[in-house]
Amino acid sequence: MPTKVVVMAGRWAEWVDDYNAVSPDINAVAAHTDDALAEEIVDADVVFGRLPREPFLLAKQLKWVQSIGVGFETMLYPEMIESEVIITNTAGAFDSAMAEHAIALLLSHTRGIVAAERHRRNRFYTRDVPLSQVDGRRACVLGLGTIGRNIAVRLHALGLHVVGVDAQVTQTPEGVDELATPDQSLDVLSRVDFVFVALPLTDTTRGMVNAEWFDAMPDHAYLVNVARGPIVNESDLVTALQQGKIAGAGIDVFEVEPLPEESPLWNQSNAIITYHLGGRSAEGERNMKEIFCENLRRWAKGDPLLNVVDKWKGYVVQDDS
Repeated sequence: MPTKVVVMAGRWAEWVDDYNAVSPDINAVAAHTDDALAEEIVDADVVFGRLPREPFLLAKQLKWVQSIGVGFETMLYPEMIESEVIITNTAGAFDSAMAEHAIALLLSHTRGIVAAERHRRNRFYTRDVPLSQVDGRRACVLGLGTIGRNIAVRLHALGLHVVGVDAQVTQTPEGVDELATPDQSLDVLSRVDFVFVALPLTDTTRGMVNAEWFDAMPDHAYLVNVARGPIVNESDLVTALQQGKIAGAGIDVFEVEPLPEESPLWNQSNAIITYHLGGRSAEGERNMKEIFCENLRRWAKGDPLLNVVDKWKGYVVQDDS
């Protein structure tokens, strides 16, 4: 029997022919609506998308879910975790876009680009905007998965001393000058100028970046978050920005998305806000398709899949070899 692949609604549903071309043993169909998903998933072997709990409970023979992105935390409901269904993600697909976006948020701050744009007609105002260079300064990258490593490489190329903080990594990767463990985080934060959040969202990391962390940072420190909004305690971030505990923040993700109109972040002139743009690129979409097609090839041949998630830990275990 061919492997039935159900592709959930989205851009990726346009590539059904590419999935079917992988192997004669693949039968991929698109489910463009919730009703179609509920019907098709009953006898599906594989799903491409972020599968909610309700349709998951309808599946009779599901074996594998390929997440459409790096994130998969919305699929970690008890029934999924306790099942034998494999989850994989598309780690690596969006690394360049995410890293470039993180660097853009950094340089928009240090070079006064946002301030200049906000006051584009007032050349005298922009003379008073404090500018700095990043060359020779220190940065902390929280999380050394594929995105964090790509951020580190780019920071290092710009002349920064990079400290990587990670619970798994034991060998210093490219672009990282110094490796630290999570229990050393407060010490690391006290001696860096820029902090980049590149962690997965788990029970351990939720709310991790909080008031204690902001208190540990120098008052000239700048935070960049392109990972997941709930990793940063947003209320504590607002307080830190308002009280000058840190110099500013570049934020691409939020606790609630879209960011509510009543959020005080809108009024923070020292916050640069983008709308979950970090991973968006035509190249990233192509990479995502190629990763899924490669996993389909492996599935058809019975080979190990790429980017298998540890459902209990909530992340893809890194190969630190």
